[in-house]
Amino acid sequence: MDIHHLKYYIAVVESKNFTKAAERLQVTQPMLTRIVQQLEEELCVKLIDRTSKRFYLTDAGELFYREAKEVLAHFSELYRNIDDVKSGNAGNVRVSIPGVLLDTYFPQLLMNFRRLYPNINISIVEEGSKLTTQSVLSGQSDLGLVMLPVSHLSHFCVTRLVQDVCQLMVPKGHPLTRYTCVPLQMLREEPIITFSDTSTLHDEFINLCEREGFSPNIIYKSFMPNFTFDMVSLGLCVAVLPAPIIKRYMTEDFVALPLVPTVKWDIAVITKKNQYQSFSTRKLVKHIEKYFEENA
Repeated sequence: MDIHHLKYYIAVVESKNFTKAAERLQVTQPMLTRIVQQLEEELCVKLIDRTSKRFYLTDAGELFYREAKEVLAHFSELYRNIDDVKSGNAGNVRVSIPGVLLDTYFPQLLMNFRRLYPNINISIVEEGSKLTTQSVLSGQSDLGLVMLPVSHLSHFCVTRLVQDVCQLMVPKGHPLTRYTCVPLQMLREEPIITFSDTSTLHDEFINLCEREGFSPNIIYKSFMPNFTFDMVSLGLCVAVLPAPIIKRYMTEDFVALPLVPTVKWDIAVITKKNQYQSFSTRKLVKHIEKYFEENA
């Protein structure tokens, strides 16, 4: 028994005649008769009473007809759902992303995506770049947004989205505001707040300072821009933050200064190599790439 047999049987029942059903299906009448006989043999029950002059379904034939209609309806729905998934119009995507990137870049991006693909559900986990990398590598997330460089690079497909730098943020009137740019070595004694140690920025900043001959005095770590700005405004520390984050929250109470050497802020979308990517995931990745390209 296959799906075509069900279609043929339904056509016979609805036509109430083998010959008319054969014409409707553009097959021969003996073929239809043989298929119904095969169904009866397989089910070990009579479906159509052919002893009467009129077309007559047995009780088993009636039940089989109703169930066959249900099966065909589900079968058609399956194809429609697969077509939706293939076209990217439905599905689920698991995204891992640092909260600061989610807050800075994604509200408008996700709103635009939702308008285009209302039946694609996006599950978001907020975690630092290092944890995001692990989530994508382990298959817990379909894609991730991370700061470069990324560990285990050979395991990922990487598309750079943002190329920017980090800056030093100080309160207005701070002694460092006398400089147009600040050498990292001048931060040797400064209390500093920057991203938490689950972020790539945390490690990159420390490594860069150590190459300059000192270990930075990081006294606070946070992913929360509002908290960071409040701490700086109170004079408790200076902050090393990505320029786009500073720009978003900047007020006249603060001054942003370039750092020398440059602390890079490069953001990328990553997916795992050699792993099946759903149509919905591919749609979202392309949408992210296009969004950043248009808003660079």
